[in-house]
Amino acid sequence: MLNYLTLLGFMLLPLQGSREAKPDFVVSINGEEVPHKLFTFFIMPGEQLNISANTAFDLGTQGMGVTRRSDAKYTVKAPQKPGAYTIILLRDPERIILNLLVLTPLDDQKGEFLNGYRIGQYPEKLFNDDPIYAKPKGLFEVTAETENLQLTPNFNMQQFLSAQEGAFPKYLIIRERLLLKLEYLLAVVQSKQIDISTFSFVDGYRTPYYNEITDNALYSRHLWGGAADIFIDQDKNGQMDDLNGDGVIDDKDVMFFYNLVEAEYHKPEYKKFVGGLGLYKKDEQHNGFIHIDVRGKRARW
Repeated sequence: MLNYLTLLGFMLLPLQGSREAKPDFVVSINGEEVPHKLFTFFIMPGEQLNISANTAFDLGTQGMGVTRRSDAKYTVKAPQKPGAYTIILLRDPERIILNLLVLTPLDDQKGEFLNGYRIGQYPEKLFNDDPIYAKPKGLFEVTAETENLQLTPNFNMQQFLSAQEGAFPKYLIIRERLLLKLEYLLAVVQSKQIDISTFSFVDGYRTPYYNEITDNALYSRHLWGGAADIFIDQDKNGQMDDLNGDGVIDDKDVMFFYNLVEAEYHKPEYKKFVGGLGLYKKDEQHNGFIHIDVRGKRARW
């Protein structure tokens, strides 16, 4: 087991903004293959995380119970106290950093508020009786210290935070598969010689309250942390870049981005990322963007 001192300094990593070198060993976390040197899992207090790899590795944790099941398999029990914790997987000289974000139970919600932040109410009825619309068990408490936490090599916490007004603490949830899908799609875009380090966000997570006051769909996947509205804005001018190279920034560039994503749909490696894909043209409120989600079934608009 690694000494905890080796974990210090890894919690708040700078935005990478570069093409990632993949780890040289394959890691699976709760059955989800994670092909990145930095990743994040959201977990309830006291729940277990099963970590395995295709080769032996060492594991270091911060304040967690660990059971070593073999040289390549560990079970980690999350702390009871909500907050951000770090796990390091080491196969010298390779190192994988895992953020373990322990959620604040929504049972602690008082009316529409959780520790002063307005959450609102999740729908009581499941949409089409689909369990992915069940109320989350908890949300992660974001503070001034963790709002810029790097979640994956190219995406950080702040990108997913709701635009809802209010002081810290704020709350959110993000599905791990959405993080994996965003990294996958970023690599696809980069492979087309589009010079981009990350996506710009219109929306990531939305509370039910914010979703309602902005007149969005009752069962929007944003409420469950499974959706992102994104565009490509490498020059940071607040609008989609000229992706098709015609010298004009317009809805054709949004369609170009949409088509890049749609072209992945029938690839075997994309199967686990199947979900919604929507195109939103420029209007009075927003410049053009696309919606992606990981609902597990195909939806288009």
